[in-house]
Amino acid sequence: MSRPRGGQNGGMTDDPFEACWYRWERADSRGREMVKVWNDYVERQPHDIKLMHQGHGVHIIRVIENEPIPADFVGLCGEWLYNLRASLDYIIWAAAAYASATLPPPSEGILQYPIYDDEAAWKRNLYRLKGLPEHQQRRLREIQPFASNLDANFLGWINRLARIDRHRTLVDGACCLAELRPALGIDRGRKATLQWGTRVVRGPVTDVARVTIAPWDDDAVVKFDPRSGVDPEIDQWSVSPFWGSKRFGDRVAMMQISVAGEIAIYEYDCKGTSRREDMLTDSFRQECDARRGCKQPVRTARPAQQWSAPVAPRPTTLERINTDVATTHQPPRSSRLDIPRITPVAEIPRG
Repeated sequence: MSRPRGGQNGGMTDDPFEACWYRWERADSRGREMVKVWNDYVERQPHDIKLMHQGHGVHIIRVIENEPIPADFVGLCGEWLYNLRASLDYIIWAAAAYASATLPPPSEGILQYPIYDDEAAWKRNLYRLKGLPEHQQRRLREIQPFASNLDANFLGWINRLARIDRHRTLVDGACCLAELRPALGIDRGRKATLQWGTRVVRGPVTDVARVTIAPWDDDAVVKFDPRSGVDPEIDQWSVSPFWGSKRFGDRVAMMQISVAGEIAIYEYDCKGTSRREDMLTDSFRQECDARRGCKQPVRTARPAQQWSAPVAPRPTTLERINTDVATTHQPPRSSRLDIPRITPVAEIPRG
């Protein structure tokens, strides 16, 4: 992973796209850590897959989870999502900086990468993009979830899952039977039919398929080999027809490639160069080169330092202690004690 280099912004250079790539690399690092946590988990063989007879020849293929999915896996997944979403937001900030040629760009507090499931929300938030050139705004609209396949759009799923992790709770870790090719050994003259349930394993017990063997009697012998492989899964993501059909590792790679492509597009459009120019077509680069109008942003000079009115120095702690000690040990002041004279009112006669 590369590190921020030089500059005044916490070690960053004055090229704002460096921050985009830094966040992307953080996401890539978290993705690799997820893989390690998962591999350590499955090495302990935390699942049993059994064929459970329910009666009358009906059997259930049941997955028993003996050890829950590590919290570190879903925690790292949340950080992976956060860094991908942040790198997208950084793109808009960087593009606005090049459009205005200033660092930071004007109205930086309202800038964000737009991701909307409906056009009405897009229109309500157009003011956030007013600092970008029109051609960049048009491209951002074209790539919106509402303007494409809502389920397949990678931006929509990054945004949905990142919002769950950022504003609600950890995403729900699960398992997916990426491979399940059960082999059954049954007596001659009997047939087996298979009905699929779910491939997503949620919680300690999940029934994934049903097998019916007929004709059935108590002398029937059934041998079972699950021939399975277990992949990680995020429960909220598994419901997607498009993404749920793909193995988790492939999804992670596709998301990262897509976000890297977004950074490269705007970086080249603004600068005329990108660390991932290989992801761009020749025609796109030629279009950008013909249109080039952005300038290297210059960091806005900080206002002159304002100084307060002179303030007299306060005594040191030692000086205050010495003063208190001296005050406490002053010799006591003498005070005169007057005893009142008692004048007898009458003499008591002696007997």
